[in-house]
Amino acid sequence: MLGKTHLAVGIAASMAVLQPVTLSQLAIGISAATVGAVISDIDVDTSISSRGAGKVAGVYMTLIFIAVVVEWLFHVGIVSLIQKNIIWMRVATGIALFMSICAFGKMQPHRSFMHSFSALLILSGSVALICPIAVPYFSIAFISHILTDLLNYKKVRLFYPLQGGVCFKMCHAKGLVNSVLFIAGTVIIIVEMVMYIYYKIF
Repeated sequence: MLGKTHLAVGIAASMAVLQPVTLSQLAIGISAATVGAVISDIDVDTSISSRGAGKVAGVYMTLIFIAVVVEWLFHVGIVSLIQKNIIWMRVATGIALFMSICAFGKMQPHRSFMHSFSALLILSGSVALICPIAVPYFSIAFISHILTDLLNYKKVRLFYPLQGGVCFKMCHAKGLVNSVLFIAGTVIIIVEMVMYIYYKIF
């Protein structure tokens, strides 16, 4: 399926299943679902996640470089501060793990590691270190990506690193089913947002 379809279906699925009740839950949920819905396609150079990951990695590495230089030149205590703050240390570990997994996945063939249960578990674990309440939103969107790709003709290696894969051979990635799923996902998102606003007002 196309990236916009994965995005629509992933956000719609996570919102429909988890029903966020506060604005913070809604914001975190949509953000996590957005990443979960498209991150599997980081192994495709032209995908949304691949382009976005490159930019995020660049910003992250730049910030780390600046922090290292500032610490080396001025000894402001950044390292000791992070080491003393358990939350910061956990978040930094989660980000580093997430980026490392994505870097590994980017080098793998399409629909292999990044479309597997192994990637789901490891990435969900790293998200748990960063923001625990984001995990279910991320995981549901990630699973929705895999499920929609199973409808295509190209096999998905669900049980990576084992060889072989699964596909249902029901449709093509750019065909009618893709369009229907995109429209359905978009409609569900709109309905969920309207319901959220309605219940907040009334």
